[in-house]
Amino acid sequence: MPVDFTGYWKMLANENFEEYLRALDVNVALRKIANLLKPDKEIVQEGDHMIIRTLSTFRNYIMDFQVGKEFEEDLTGIDDRKCMVQVQRLGFLLLSVWPSAHPVPVVAHEAQGRRESSKTTVSWDGDKLECVQKGEKEGRGWTQWIEGDELHLEMRVEGVVCKQVFKKVN
Repeated sequence: MPVDFTGYWKMLANENFEEYLRALDVNVALRKIANLLKPDKEIVQEGDHMIIRTLSTFRNYIMDFQVGKEFEEDLTGIDDRKCMVQVQRLGFLLLSVWPSAHPVPVVAHEAQGRRESSKTTVSWDGDKLECVQKGEKEGRGWTQWIEGDELHLEMRVEGVVCKQVFKKVN
């Protein structure tokens, strides 16, 4: 059985977030607002079904998926991107690739008025959750894991890495 991510998590640290958003081509106004936020995460996990809510005073984002099932993630109102996501079970590691500007997760890119989509896979690898997204940006994804009472989230895109840390409050 994989690690249980269930709980409510408060942000402690958000390292290199604005550079990460810039690499995702998030507009300057949204980058400035998002960089001021300290979003919480509420995670509900039942086996391979996960609901990850990223909650802030500006916008909320809900990612609801079943490991091993492809789904479309709609970020309308977040960064107006859309993507197809596939989740697979590979063990106990949870890694993911997304243009997550928490609160901005795995998505595709709005390019010249047309919406592009990308394929994303979320899988277990040991005690971590990993997401890899193939689409408009290279090396895009995130890895999520727990150390003690802290949730760690590392988001990557085109060589830029953002590290976020959350503390469990219940």
